[in-house]
Amino acid sequence: MVRIGVLSDTHLRHPTDYFKKFIEDNFGEMDMIVHAGDMVSLEVYQFLSAFNLKAVQGNMDDMELKSILPEKIVFEVERLKLGLIHGQGAPFGIEDFVIKHFENLDEPLDVIIYGHSHIPKISKRGNLYLFNPGSFRKPYTPPGTVGVLKVVEGKVTFDHLPVVGT
Repeated sequence: MVRIGVLSDTHLRHPTDYFKKFIEDNFGEMDMIVHAGDMVSLEVYQFLSAFNLKAVQGNMDDMELKSILPEKIVFEVERLKLGLIHGQGAPFGIEDFVIKHFENLDEPLDVIIYGHSHIPKISKRGNLYLFNPGSFRKPYTPPGTVGVLKVVEGKVTFDHLPVVGT
């Protein structure tokens, strides 16, 4: 089994004590952490890099962070192909946007992880799962949320965890 902690839209200038404790308590034993953009600063990236991190840039990230992070990535976990992207625009239609950015791959994706909307969501289009962990901080409707993916023998499950006290 591979366990993945999923974040997006942390919107932090530096890793607060609360953020550090939350990550260590909830994601410290994860095999990987994935961040779907809007970390905002290099300091947050450096803290999360102590964990096995995969990350993309978001629209609110500073230029230093944007210079080192790609707009999207594709990676594999136990034979599953996952795409990671931030997203853009209004929440309505964001899934079409993220799907379009992975259209020209040689092999189809099994999962797209995205952020930007601050709305936690799990959906499926055909054989493709779409997963938004929500926003760690500044959600539109509290509490904030993060995600957890579990991959067992090529099958994936999704969950959202509440973030209280941000």
